[in-house]
Amino acid sequence: MLRTLGSSLLMAVALGLWGCNDEPLDQGPLLVSDRASVQIHLSPFRLELRDAEGRRVLETTTGTDSDGYAGPSATHDTPDFLAQSLPGWDGYRANEAPWQSVTRARVREADDKSALLELEGNGRRMTVRVALEGNRVRLRLEAGASAGDSAELNKTTLGFHSGTDEHFFGMGERFGSVNHRGQALYSWSEEGALGKGEKTAIGPENPWPNGPSMTYFPVPFFVSSRGYAAHVDTTFRSEVVFASERDDAWRVAVNADHFDLTLYINADPLASIDQYTADSGRPPIPTPWVFGPRRRVSPNVMVDGVLEWKLMRDQNVPCTGIDDAVHFLPALSHLGREQELSDWTKVLHAAGYKVMAYNNPYVASNHPNAAADYAFGKEHGYFVKRPDGEPTLTEFVSGKLLSVAAVDLTNPAAVAWYQGLLSRTLSLGYDGWMHDFGEYTPRDAVFFDGRRGDEVHDQYPVLSAKAAHDLLEKERPGDYLFFVRSGYSGTQAFVPAVWGGDAEATFDESQGLPSALRGGVNLSASGVPYWGSDMTGFKCLTDAPRDKDVFLRWVELGAVSPIMMEQNACSNPIGKKTKWSLWSDAETTSLYAKYARLHTRLFPYFQLLAQEAHKSGRPLTLHPFLVHPQSEGARAIDDAYYLGPALYTSPVVRRAQTQKKTWLPPGRYVHFEDYTLVVGDQSVTIAAPLGKLPLFLVENQLLPLLDPSIETLAPATSPGVVSLADVADRLDVVVVLGPGGHAETTLADGTKLEAYRLPNDVENPAGLSKVPDDEIASCAGCFVADKKGDVERLRLNGSLATGVDLSLNDVRVVASGGPERRVRWEVIRLAAE
Repeated sequence: MLRTLGSSLLMAVALGLWGCNDEPLDQGPLLVSDRASVQIHLSPFRLELRDAEGRRVLETTTGTDSDGYAGPSATHDTPDFLAQSLPGWDGYRANEAPWQSVTRARVREADDKSALLELEGNGRRMTVRVALEGNRVRLRLEAGASAGDSAELNKTTLGFHSGTDEHFFGMGERFGSVNHRGQALYSWSEEGALGKGEKTAIGPENPWPNGPSMTYFPVPFFVSSRGYAAHVDTTFRSEVVFASERDDAWRVAVNADHFDLTLYINADPLASIDQYTADSGRPPIPTPWVFGPRRRVSPNVMVDGVLEWKLMRDQNVPCTGIDDAVHFLPALSHLGREQELSDWTKVLHAAGYKVMAYNNPYVASNHPNAAADYAFGKEHGYFVKRPDGEPTLTEFVSGKLLSVAAVDLTNPAAVAWYQGLLSRTLSLGYDGWMHDFGEYTPRDAVFFDGRRGDEVHDQYPVLSAKAAHDLLEKERPGDYLFFVRSGYSGTQAFVPAVWGGDAEATFDESQGLPSALRGGVNLSASGVPYWGSDMTGFKCLTDAPRDKDVFLRWVELGAVSPIMMEQNACSNPIGKKTKWSLWSDAETTSLYAKYARLHTRLFPYFQLLAQEAHKSGRPLTLHPFLVHPQSEGARAIDDAYYLGPALYTSPVVRRAQTQKKTWLPPGRYVHFEDYTLVVGDQSVTIAAPLGKLPLFLVENQLLPLLDPSIETLAPATSPGVVSLADVADRLDVVVVLGPGGHAETTLADGTKLEAYRLPNDVENPAGLSKVPDDEIASCAGCFVADKKGDVERLRLNGSLATGVDLSLNDVRVVASGGPERRVRWEVIRLAAE
């Protein structure tokens, strides 16, 4: 372990940093804590970061070239801006002068935990501040002007060495890759890209127009397999070049003359996510019904002569939320329908549905419904402005093609006004809304707080989410849902759900089902735990079939996503298109109900995972690298993940597959449906016909589930609707145990669950009664022992009580500390390895 040097010794070092003739020495200050150290070298300037064991995990690059890797560097960028067919697509193309590096440093200030350095080289000067806070290393680079040089330094960069075996994960919702080595990813929130079809590989122009960097939700934070993570703490456009320019280095570049970078030195990537979310904002704990399935259903829509919302209840299709897409903002499409919509929300509430509408942070300038709002906002200066002082107007489709003005969310008065506009939705009984868009801030926009659009662009979605969050916490504390598609660092502190934007309704590699899985896994590794995709897709642009295959495979993914939400649209601006639906055939309806029920039953598990996400930033879905950072097999995965500690899934995301070849992490796994036993740390092939999700129980982990009769997580007053309150008196728990195995967890309601494989057969001390298989669901003080698939099962039920301690054969199960309920245990007993 490192020993902390005394402050007197460090000060002596700092005071002795000047050599003869006022020249800096090579060895500079050594910053040390009990968790990390930073050695500063002065000529050439270089930083070495080591962990608590003294292992070097990161080092800045040095050299003499003008490629951005010679040391801290700056340049003048006069970018071209290509005209794009949608204003939400970024047309930025860099046009950089040669990078000018500073290679020699002098110490201006130093103590035992920080140093301020002045760097020079090539006639340029920069300052670098280094601060060590435990195992956080905070850097700030600032490029200064040089005498006699009129070229503004408006872009800065810093490079770091990278081993050829280093891998990078995170960076927000990225659709094209999960392991980003070999990519150069910029962070600039954009309108959704267009895929080029199922048979087109991801590349610089797929998705179109700007390639795999395109995302609604960039987060310039990543974790490395070398034992550190990094957050580029800026709201300016940034780029991280992950060994794509040279295979021995990565670098960060920011479109500003300064930037902050925080480096987290942790061998465990989850510890870095913990610290990053501590810095940027902890995720909330959503209200329980957020974890119920949600569908897009419009008012008064009929299916086979029956209202669709009623048909779901009649057909026993579990559903908690209905999103009706009534656009309150930007064009007030609710006007004249107030009584109809108020009645609609009341009817749905009685039937056990929560109801969401639609809003965004814009007001239409060219629609008669919004004329009064636009005039008021313009008169009071509440809109983002052009340089000439007029509101910035943008055209896009929000229900229809509109010209819209963005609310200036840096103006407190404008925020309060905007929240008043949003509250109209609540006044009609809605429980929240889709909180759309936020990616359209132009670079030359002028904001109330004096900043330009190039600095606020990425922050605007964060401000938009915060405005909605603050209103809902005031008006509906702890009982609401708004879900966003755009975001940035910090958004996770305000939103109960994120959806993946306007996906293509096919297996399109860059914008369809495979990309939806990648996007969610990447968001999770970036501190954003509550995600879902537009299940079954939104855009119908390419020619690939939008058939039963893609529909049901997306439903399978949705069932094991934190947020399950179905999109019924099939958008194509050229002409009407159709896609497979829930009601297309009886098998689809049945399988959809099966997976919607699974997702609903997972509620107690989601709830305890949400508590951990709020406490430590731990994602609900974990790429296997996050759990097994030293495993080579884990680093190559882009289509599988842990759902909490107890489940591992590898959804089918490509057309016409009936088997899934996947790598399983170390350990033993039991298939959730057919009880096949699989040993991990290898690639396996799993039978996966349509309607059978590759989902595995993890050994020595507990999975709590609601009763299978559950239909909704929302309250209900209509007779026959099974709500959360109706199943509160029972709980199912599934656990896989080998000899000597043990598992335990504590639910959100305080119930502690424990399961043990005992060293000896204790027979039946509680006198449990053996019952037939068809009685185990309803009996108390009873058991069934059988073989299922590859494994032995023991199912045993307690009585209605606040706690129970049961032993049978070599199994002991305990429930304590929670409300009165009957716990039904399923213990899957594995033989010795």
